[in-house]
Amino acid sequence: MQPPFWLELEGAVNVRDVGGLGADGGRTTRRGVLIRSDAVHQLTNTDVALLTGTFGVRHVIDLRAEGERAEHARGLLGRTSVTYSELDILTDAMIAERRAQREAALARADVDPASIIAEGYHQLLEFGRDAFVTALRRLTEPDGTPSLVHCSAGKDRTGVLVAMLLDAAGVSRDAIVADYAATDLRMAQVLERLAAMPQYTQLAAQTPAMLLAAHAATMERFLDRLHSDFGGAAQWFLAAGVSPDELDRWQDLILTAG
Repeated sequence: MQPPFWLELEGAVNVRDVGGLGADGGRTTRRGVLIRSDAVHQLTNTDVALLTGTFGVRHVIDLRAEGERAEHARGLLGRTSVTYSELDILTDAMIAERRAQREAALARADVDPASIIAEGYHQLLEFGRDAFVTALRRLTEPDGTPSLVHCSAGKDRTGVLVAMLLDAAGVSRDAIVADYAATDLRMAQVLERLAAMPQYTQLAAQTPAMLLAAHAATMERFLDRLHSDFGGAAQWFLAAGVSPDELDRWQDLILTAG
């Protein structure tokens, strides 16, 4: 399995290029098309130069809610010429409500944490339908890539969108799961950063550890239901209004030639 292609930045810790993942027909995902990350408002000038220069990032997809963006804005990256797509998957109120529901569910003795989180990810397909569709469409527009997609931790909202984009391109299940689970290697550092930010202090201190983990079983369960309920991400996007041409353009952008 291809190891994660980490980008070692000073102001963000869960940053990687999703290139090099195996897909149908012997194809692989291209490097330099899609980077996933935790929040980027603390990037340094050196980080910004690396992203916009070396990696040529032209587009940022910010999946944070309105309150998160108000508390922690774009930072130095927002002062460059990159295009921003601010796409709310969840409102601030919904985030708080879902966190409480998850914690209550985890209190049960017979709970399967991976199933609880995967169910929450499945609900994002309803709550974030417009955001996911818009994200794919904007990626396929001129200068839509290279793109960086992020939320606050780079695990849940970012994790679901990236998994959907990869699955829609025919990336192998094992590669999607491994990419998601790679976040767990950086979660301690992510939590350290979040704990220092007023809006996330309580989250980092009080949320059960399982809710903050990125275990392979969670993504496996999400993909199981994605395929059993919709036939996979490609079919989900088509049913949500993405055109076949848009889907083809995305696949051509993210995958090497067959």
